[in-house]
Amino acid sequence: MRQIAKQILLTVLLGAIVTFFAYHFPNLEKGTDFPAFYAAGRMVLEGHGHDLYDRAAQDRYLLRDSGRTGIYFFHPPFEALIYSPLAVFPLPTAYALWCMVNAVLLIALTRSLATTLAWAWDWWILVPLSLLFVPLLLNFFQGQDSLLLLCLLAVAIGALQRKRSFAAGCLLGCGMFKFHLVVPLATVFLILGRKRFLAGFVLVVTALALVSTAMTGRTGLTSYFVFLTQLTTMPLVGVHNQQMANLRGLFGTWLPAHHVVALTLVLVSSAAVLWAALHGSARLADSSAAIRLASANAVLASLLVGYHLSPHDLTILLVPLAFLTQHIVADHGIRQPNKILLALTVGTLFLPPLHLLLLAKHVYTYACFPLLLLFGLVLMEMRRISATQVQEIARRAPAI
Repeated sequence: MRQIAKQILLTVLLGAIVTFFAYHFPNLEKGTDFPAFYAAGRMVLEGHGHDLYDRAAQDRYLLRDSGRTGIYFFHPPFEALIYSPLAVFPLPTAYALWCMVNAVLLIALTRSLATTLAWAWDWWILVPLSLLFVPLLLNFFQGQDSLLLLCLLAVAIGALQRKRSFAAGCLLGCGMFKFHLVVPLATVFLILGRKRFLAGFVLVVTALALVSTAMTGRTGLTSYFVFLTQLTTMPLVGVHNQQMANLRGLFGTWLPAHHVVALTLVLVSSAAVLWAALHGSARLADSSAAIRLASANAVLASLLVGYHLSPHDLTILLVPLAFLTQHIVADHGIRQPNKILLALTVGTLFLPPLHLLLLAKHVYTYACFPLLLLFGLVLMEMRRISATQVQEIARRAPAI
């Protein structure tokens, strides 16, 4: 009876969230990203996949279906297939259905995290807790795909933890609709999963490239990359340094008139962050706790170095926040000052005040600072655990 009551409460909560966004969609429509995904789905559905990266063609569909222009569909072609079934319905209905899909994904995510972490809590408690996370709510509001990537990421890490590296590679490869985040992640995960991970990742990426080519024609992928280079010149497309909580956004905001200097700093600092993540992961022993810690750091690194980052993309930050919360609670011998600082940083990034303040001031890029701090703290913890593992091996050596 108690379990049924929990399920009813959870259904009511998620139903209320979906109903809220669906009910207000007519007023929010022009400020959301979903019409661009819907337009891409309609184009594929009506046999115009070869025009997917033609601005004029996208404008026609946006004007016809939502009465607006603005943000365009600039994700890889294969992702439009996800939205094509929704494009059968009118735009408001499609948006409501996508909100329902996101609600189901949220349930799948919390169950996966509870299993991966062997959490003592019931998984359903994580659902209302996760709804405190502002980027996740932005994902619902925008009709975006960040929660889908988060689910793929969480399940992939769980597969790595269970020594199923090939499956982990396949799962992460499915997330290539956000390749700017997935490629840095895969680079670090390759150290954890090695050849079998690489085989799964390359297999899925190759398959998705072939599907994309079939959708858009032989020159489709070339048109796509040309389209990406033109994004910053397109009005209202939503690419602004001030909204990107990463290294590109930070240096672009600080040095708006010095593009070459800003780009140089971005490349150098990104290389340093990625090298630190790779080096830290390579030194850890192969254990579940070590994989979770390395995975958390890999996600932080990918957010920092990913070239494009919208506020809703920080939805994937829920994975490292959950893993680090578990690490703090489990008490792996962390020094008290480090534990306090780690807990405060995790709390600052999870709770709403920081996100709401930075969004209101239109300087979301400064969320990069707590991300950098957390990245450094996790690196220190990885180094400490690595040293502890070396000492443990040395103590056991004489007995062998």
